[in-house]
Amino acid sequence: MNIRYLSILFLTLIISSCNIDKERKLTENEILELQKRNNDSIMVVLDSIYKVNIYVPPVFDKKSIDATTTNKFFELAKETKGELKLLVNSELITNEIKNIIEKHSTDNSDILFLIDKTSSMEDDIANVQKGLTEIINSINKYKNVRVAIGLYGDKNSDGKDWYSYKNFETNLESAKKFIKNIKVTAGEDYPESVYDGFFESSKKNFWKSESKRMVILIGDAPPLEKPLSDYSMSDVINKATKDRITMNFYPIVVTPGMMDELGTVTKPKVYEKTKLVSSFYPNPSVGKLNINLEKDDNYEIQIFDFNGSLVSKENHRGNKFSKELYDLPNGVYIIRIVDSEFKFETIKIMLNK
Repeated sequence: MNIRYLSILFLTLIISSCNIDKERKLTENEILELQKRNNDSIMVVLDSIYKVNIYVPPVFDKKSIDATTTNKFFELAKETKGELKLLVNSELITNEIKNIIEKHSTDNSDILFLIDKTSSMEDDIANVQKGLTEIINSINKYKNVRVAIGLYGDKNSDGKDWYSYKNFETNLESAKKFIKNIKVTAGEDYPESVYDGFFESSKKNFWKSESKRMVILIGDAPPLEKPLSDYSMSDVINKATKDRITMNFYPIVVTPGMMDELGTVTKPKVYEKTKLVSSFYPNPSVGKLNINLEKDDNYEIQIFDFNGSLVSKENHRGNKFSKELYDLPNGVYIIRIVDSEFKFETIKIMLNK
């Protein structure tokens, strides 16, 4: 987006809308007033651009958190305008489900809980069962919320028991009893029939809401792909986004860590969002970015474009960072700074050369 072009456009529109005799020159005061209106308009446009959500991949410990699961679930969230959550402690799962519902639900919402029911999820399901009352209370903050629950495993190894589903409409007490009685299946720990579970649930004519449609996906393994699945990621995204009301995916990836050949589990390192940047300038930038950091440390500086794609990544030592951005196209960028203590901060800049 070219700010100079917008400036000319807004100035032209403002002049044409003013009740001014076109045979005479504008006075100095009239010119100043037009410039003020133009600048105000440009600031409104910039403010709107900065408020747009840009979905960037989550920061996580790739040595102890499964990257395939995280990346696949992130893609589902990104393409359906949902949100991904990473949990390294399943005891926190109730709070995460509550936060998703209270942040994103509305009156007259449809909520599908799509849950991996294989044996590796036993502790996670137990924690969901413990927190059912709190979860139901969060749903009850909204009127006429309809709930359905789909449970999936591995359709290639679990036989006819790989999937179960029930639509509870607004009967939340029945939904509560259903979840309390979930029994895990053997399955294979990696991967599972995520796509097939979603499509089986979508065949049941559950989706009716004209305000909000949510899929709260809870699992610890990535989706099976073709030919072991009847569907692909693209099939799921197309199905979720084809109607006027998108089915927003809110995946929760629960991971206790990664196991090596000896059976040793590496606990994930938890990344913490914090303040690392003391200042950055200029913004908008005409081609160069300067970042002053709170402390002298080892950092990884990541740059993502408007589509959430990583366009640059480099290591940096010190408390001052500068980078030339002349090779990048104009637009909005996310800069993520990660320090040596697994803390990170993101900032948003406008590039307008």
